[in-house]
Amino acid sequence: MEELGPTPAPPPAPAAPEEGGSALRYGNPWADPPGARDPLRRLRGHLALPVTVWLADDGDQGPPVGLTVSSVLLSPGEPPMAAGLVTASSDLADVLGSPPGRFVVHVLGAAHRRLAQHFAGDVPAPVPMLSVRHSAHGPLLDAVGDRVLCRVVAIRPFGWALLVEAEVDDVHVADAGKGLAWYHGAYHVLDT
Repeated sequence: MEELGPTPAPPPAPAAPEEGGSALRYGNPWADPPGARDPLRRLRGHLALPVTVWLADDGDQGPPVGLTVSSVLLSPGEPPMAAGLVTASSDLADVLGSPPGRFVVHVLGAAHRRLAQHFAGDVPAPVPMLSVRHSAHGPLLDAVGDRVLCRVVAIRPFGWALLVEAEVDDVHVADAGKGLAWYHGAYHVLDT
């Protein structure tokens, strides 16, 4: 049986990209030599995760603050709830931790890979793809029809991330299409 030992610190984030998006990247969990790989991170890479973009207003009428988030749960109930893991050092974490703590979860499909890359800080998206309308919960990406409008109820440390718990105030559902998933360190189109 492999001895787990201490978990290594997360890799440092590179400098912010020149054009929008997030400054955070997580790297490839299989890039390190086998003896240096974090087994939990590798196992997490075996899970197919949804790809979402969380957007909020920064309160200063500047551009929307956003982040690609793949650790997401939605739960029906009274009230319905959403939860996700957000990087503690992200601009989004700062905005969500300040009142009013409203944000929009955009559920991305096959046509939105470039948006996912943009808000993950990989490559800038074309300006037309970043077109938004404003709502009481934050920016609504015109290119994405599946949205969950949320209000933060709690934020707490969860490993290296922050667990954001929110009440769902409204849901917008678009026509079904091919989904987008994060699996083994890459985006994959889901054929349905």
